[in-house]
Amino acid sequence: MKKSTRTGWILITLALVMGVWIFTSHNSQADQTTNAGFVLSDDGSRLKSYQGSGGSVTVPSGVTTIDAGVFANNTSITNVSLPSSVTTLGSRVFSGATNLRSVTLGRVTSIPASTFQNCMSLTQVSIPSTVTSIGSQAFYGCAALGSVSVPGGVSSISANAFGECNNLTSISASNSFYSSYDGCLYNASGSRLILVPPGKSSISFSNNLRTIGAGSFSYNRNIRTVSVPSSADAIESGAFTNSSVSSITIPKSVVSIGSQGSWKPSELYGYQNSAASRFASANNITFIALDPGSGSSSNSDNGSSSNSGITNNDDPDQPGDDDDSDSDSNNDDPDGPSNDNNGGSGNNSRNNRDGSNSNSSRKNGSASGNASYNNGGSSANGGSGSSIAGGRGKTYNGKDYTPKTADTDLDPRYAMCGVLLLLGIFVMVSGNKRKLTLVSKEKKEN
Repeated sequence: MKKSTRTGWILITLALVMGVWIFTSHNSQADQTTNAGFVLSDDGSRLKSYQGSGGSVTVPSGVTTIDAGVFANNTSITNVSLPSSVTTLGSRVFSGATNLRSVTLGRVTSIPASTFQNCMSLTQVSIPSTVTSIGSQAFYGCAALGSVSVPGGVSSISANAFGECNNLTSISASNSFYSSYDGCLYNASGSRLILVPPGKSSISFSNNLRTIGAGSFSYNRNIRTVSVPSSADAIESGAFTNSSVSSITIPKSVVSIGSQGSWKPSELYGYQNSAASRFASANNITFIALDPGSGSSSNSDNGSSSNSGITNNDDPDQPGDDDDSDSDSNNDDPDGPSNDNNGGSGNNSRNNRDGSNSNSSRKNGSASGNASYNNGGSSANGGSGSSIAGGRGKTYNGKDYTPKTADTDLDPRYAMCGVLLLLGIFVMVSGNKRKLTLVSKEKKEN
């Protein structure tokens, strides 16, 4: 037997023997089931499934990994407590657990995609300081959730992580990636609005606002009137897509307005020859000019004009007006009708932050709420969301890069077996090819 053929057979045999050894070793590691219904790996470090009776559930100490979907669609569990040994969650761990009310997450490092999707009774989640990312649709459809505190280590939050959380009114954050103001999520400097919670009914903007980010109002159906402050200079594409904002005031300072899809407010207040007027004209939106003395409005559908009710003796607020009697110091820009910032409360000033914001901690996060949900049938059709970094984060149409851990049982040693098998076949084939070439050459010479 030639050397190359012998080497090839050795490699193939080694691959087969190794494969059989790995297979038998897996079978010898029998799962163990506890009296409480937890199905654990042989060494007790991995929770593979749950067959218990539900109610308040405490995962055994020593478990470090919880596989994907372990509690998914389980309607009997009401409270779950994970020990501090748990560091890794698979995706969809609690998805569809509609009666789950509270969860303690141990020391997990990320909240992967769809972890709590459609947990419609969830009112409280303690997010540990070890969490660094919150994945796509992680809390999507948690209709009873009232507030969320983002811990100091979180550097990535998916665009649709809190979609359809219709009672969520406050997100508090304070770290090197995120901040919050009036219950809304901003980048660290407060210059870019990232997310307006779906449950908020009015908004007061950060003093440092420069950009209204893409998708920031997309899941909010309650805010009808928005007055953009004069500190802002850009409104990104999709910022108001799918929102219910019907009246908006945009100051001269805004020089860039991206496409807003099908969103079309009933009236847009702004200044002539500005980005606001051009946007209104391009999208057939009724434009009401706020220029002193203009006293006119126009509908770009037919070019007609009518009295806007603004006279020379009642000019709109100008930046820095001394006679501005508006109790909300948030806006130096023109005040449109029914401005949310000037509305019924009368105290919605920049200094009126949500209490949870002022007490937000860099270490521990939490999510809580007492409101009863009213969209019990909400479904999650948002698809995969992209990750928003604390900066400008424009990658809204990309993949969700939150780690999908504990989702596969494939042993990487099988790959090594495959490599050895292919290498053995290659050695044998190449050796025989050289032999055939030599035989052919000898025949030609003879």
